[in-house]
Amino acid sequence: MRDAKIGSAFGVLLAVLLWAQPSSGQLPGASPATLGMANNYTALARGFAAVGLNPAGLGMPETSGITLAIFPVKMTQSLDPLTFSDLMDYEGVVIPSPVKEDWLQQIAAAGGQTGSGTLEMTAFSFSWSNFGLQLSTIASGHTDLNDAAAELLFFGNAGRTGEPGNFDLQGSGMNGYAVTTLGVSAGFPISRRWVPGVEQGLSIGATLKQSWGHVLAFAEDEGTLAQSDPLEIDMSFPVIHSEGDWRNWSQGSGLGVDVGVAWERGPWAAAAVIQNLIHTFKWNLEDLVYRPGEAVFDEDTNDTDLGKRPATEAPSSLQEKVKDLTFKPVVVLGGAYDAFEKLTVTAEFRQRAGDGLVTGPKTHVGVGMEYLPNPSVPLRAGFAVITNGFQLGGGLGLILGPIHLGFSAMYQTGEVGDGVAGAFGLSFGGG
Repeated sequence: MRDAKIGSAFGVLLAVLLWAQPSSGQLPGASPATLGMANNYTALARGFAAVGLNPAGLGMPETSGITLAIFPVKMTQSLDPLTFSDLMDYEGVVIPSPVKEDWLQQIAAAGGQTGSGTLEMTAFSFSWSNFGLQLSTIASGHTDLNDAAAELLFFGNAGRTGEPGNFDLQGSGMNGYAVTTLGVSAGFPISRRWVPGVEQGLSIGATLKQSWGHVLAFAEDEGTLAQSDPLEIDMSFPVIHSEGDWRNWSQGSGLGVDVGVAWERGPWAAAAVIQNLIHTFKWNLEDLVYRPGEAVFDEDTNDTDLGKRPATEAPSSLQEKVKDLTFKPVVVLGGAYDAFEKLTVTAEFRQRAGDGLVTGPKTHVGVGMEYLPNPSVPLRAGFAVITNGFQLGGGLGLILGPIHLGFSAMYQTGEVGDGVAGAFGLSFGGG
């Protein structure tokens, strides 16, 4: 009976830890070319693609007329050190103990198991001359399991030795959110002059963003302990989350401002952007609930405190962590060069200040290329060194008059985990 109680408690805890919503700034790059070039596209962003990457691109000489992207989608998933491939190899069968032991050694060596996912959906991204508009929703989630939590998941309370042991789950946690952002952009030409055979442009731009937070879940283990002698579990896993009332679609909100500059002359182009130079987004604790996540099970006790109460009653340390779940400033520097008539190469540096609502690596240094074997089929590729890992992307487009189709994929490792991303988009007039 005691083992059943302990098993049930761990089942609840691990189910919460392993939950993650399917996971860039609040306005993702709407063009699939961005992902295909491993996120080294900022210097080339024009038309609708400039709204999410660099608003100054809207003021460049070749920006004119109307461009429109309809519902481009990007999806990302990652697990590290175990991957989905590792798990799928044993789908529907009992995992042999030697395999689970090897997995635990990998998790211990990596300092824990992480998992994350992202879904970026853009209802539309639109530009007309020097102005742009974009509406996007991002759903993101991240989970951390320490090696003790993984051992409980694989072997149960008996552990890998078959004998009940002591397990400390501190350091495990999760967070997930969904945010929608509407951005209005403008690019302002500063200098446009022609010299024989050379086009030059200089522009500054800004994007004003309004964000609404729909869903939030944040949990962090504060020292859950299972011991064998005497047999006892003391769970401490507080959670702050949305209540599930879908009528309250805005449980956080705030304004943000991106600023950028773009320049080009002849075969050269450059860009500099500060995303979230100003941002007031925050979650409204009055609209969230708090669950202490406390439970004690032993020979004589079956005591739990999982009931919900206002998030304003949560410990101040937990409230502060939720308040920090906002969008942090990001500095981007990019360049591009038309190496040949059909080949353009790019380079990009990106640095985020702090963590907050993390949806990508903190540091990024990369290169990309776009090659046109014929004007209707651009081929794209890119590579980037990111925090503790790398990204490798590729993709292609299909241009049928004003209609543009784009497909891209990317593999990544590092702090974001080992995983893949894919993007697809349909656009008109650019992309």
